[in-house]
Amino acid sequence: MPTKNRPGKTIAARKPSTTTPSVIPDPVAAAARMIELITEMEAIIPDLVQPDHTRIGRIAQSAKFARPLIPTAITAVNSYEPFQKLFDAAAGQGALDYDNQLNPITKRLAALTLALSYSSNLKIATAGDEAMQLYQWAKRHVKQPNGGGARTYVDDMQRVVERTINRRKPQNPASTPPSTTPPNTSPNTPPTTPPTQGFLAPSLAAKAQAAPDPVDPIDDETLDYLLEIAGLDPKK
Repeated sequence: MPTKNRPGKTIAARKPSTTTPSVIPDPVAAAARMIELITEMEAIIPDLVQPDHTRIGRIAQSAKFARPLIPTAITAVNSYEPFQKLFDAAAGQGALDYDNQLNPITKRLAALTLALSYSSNLKIATAGDEAMQLYQWAKRHVKQPNGGGARTYVDDMQRVVERTINRRKPQNPASTPPSTTPPNTSPNTPPTTPPTQGFLAPSLAAKAQAAPDPVDPIDDETLDYLLEIAGLDPKK
């Protein structure tokens, strides 16, 4: 509605700005600005907790179970006094309010993270296809009489390719040789219990010793988790 300022003149009411911030074409400047915005966001989020990576999956599953249960528990506590000693309805309502306000932003940020990762990977993959074509051509060229000058570069590219392929191959843990200790036959000595080793132990040991893959900015497990948060099916 127009707002009157003084007789004979009217000024239109100011509308909230709906303009989208302009794109920063320079990736260096864009990255610097995004870091500023992320730092500002981290500073204003109440009760922000850095995740314990060993508990992320368990906490997420608990939250899925809790979202539909908490409202029912609040209703029960408010209706039946003996329940009040077992459940803090005010804290439960506070958790729901926190989730209702911030969880949609979590989904939006997860979708943005996926889009940002995809955009970066797309550029790298496009340039990588050309680099692979160069490598394949160079391997043939170096065998020609005039291709000796390319040998050093072909060797460098070959080492990089082989290193990447070997990094992605599953590492089979070395089999443990059977114990050669003779059995204890003394009637007065209790038998020695061999150390227990579950069938998952070799694979867990291999994971513990494996170094993080510098080629993948987002590992498969984290990618699946982000897809789930963003409301996308990780299996598709």
